[in-house]
Amino acid sequence: MIMVLEKLVQFSNFYGSNEELVLAGGGNTSAKDGDIMYIKGSGTRLADITADGFVKMSRSKIAEIFTKTYPDNDKEREALSLADLMAAKLPDQENKRPSVETTLHSLFPHTFVLHLHPALVNGITCSVEGEKAAKELFGDSVLWIEPCKPGYTLAKKCCDTLKGYKETFGKDADFLLLANHGIFIADNTVDGLGEKLYSVMAKIRSVAEKEADTSVGEFDGDKAQEIFNEFCDVFGEDSVITYEPSAISLEYAKNKESFNKIYEPFNPDQIVYCKPYPVYIENKEEIKNAVEEYKNKNGFLPKIFFVKDCGLYAIDYSAKGSETAAALFNDAMKIAVYAENFGGARHQSQDLTDFIVNWEAESYRSKQQ
Repeated sequence: MIMVLEKLVQFSNFYGSNEELVLAGGGNTSAKDGDIMYIKGSGTRLADITADGFVKMSRSKIAEIFTKTYPDNDKEREALSLADLMAAKLPDQENKRPSVETTLHSLFPHTFVLHLHPALVNGITCSVEGEKAAKELFGDSVLWIEPCKPGYTLAKKCCDTLKGYKETFGKDADFLLLANHGIFIADNTVDGLGEKLYSVMAKIRSVAEKEADTSVGEFDGDKAQEIFNEFCDVFGEDSVITYEPSAISLEYAKNKESFNKIYEPFNPDQIVYCKPYPVYIENKEEIKNAVEEYKNKNGFLPKIFFVKDCGLYAIDYSAKGSETAAALFNDAMKIAVYAENFGGARHQSQDLTDFIVNWEAESYRSKQQ
């Protein structure tokens, strides 16, 4: 038991420390030992998680969740399925909350499961021709899951799809691509996880000709400072601003048409850490009204701004929050460029975006950073 948990901590830290694979509290990992499954706690960072950050669950009790029928109403369904999930924790785990994707992890019979959000992989999962490209690259080894509401609904959809795969091919699937989300890899050894993950990424990279230019671009320094000062005035002295004048951010900030390409979110993490929509402005005089209009429409303040001739600004009331928002939106821009290799970007639907904005589970996760 201890060996399994030690391995889980080690590979979680290893993959979680690579920002090309996952950011902030995104992604999750698990390991199984008999009827026990260790799963990452909700909102915990893989990069620095310890053994105490994992939640011990009863696999047999999790399995009972899939035998139940839940209401169609989103709030009722998620509340009841969450209650059943929390009831599947072992007795000494009362103060912990398991990942929202615990039920999905439980579906794999493999010892170890790794779920990540690499921008390179999401260039396929967030693209118009993603499923076609995935089948061409990976054949029958990959299971493609179309977008659906996360939590129980996603787990149930994956449950049915995994059963169908086993009936067709006579073996358990170990590789899922979730559209507008990320990748799941399963194996009975830690080395096997790495071999599968890097093989997938190498194949995608071999056909991805377009990549985002993240180097510092040519920006208007005087204007950038004026914008910075205006943000300080509008958001207050307690605000923290992260400024990113990368070439790719300047490209998307050059006009409203370019900005619209990355206006809608690609995945849940982008919504959780950046809020659902960025704001485009051309000069400092627009900032105050833009912020007020955004707050009146959405009920919260914006975190991400694109400014003509300046690039990206991320604003929050903590350094960690500001830096995390900037990192996640930089990731979104990478996804947008990678997606150009596969027919162009496919953004998350409005229905899914609204669900995640109002989902208690993601609200909880965002507060754990």
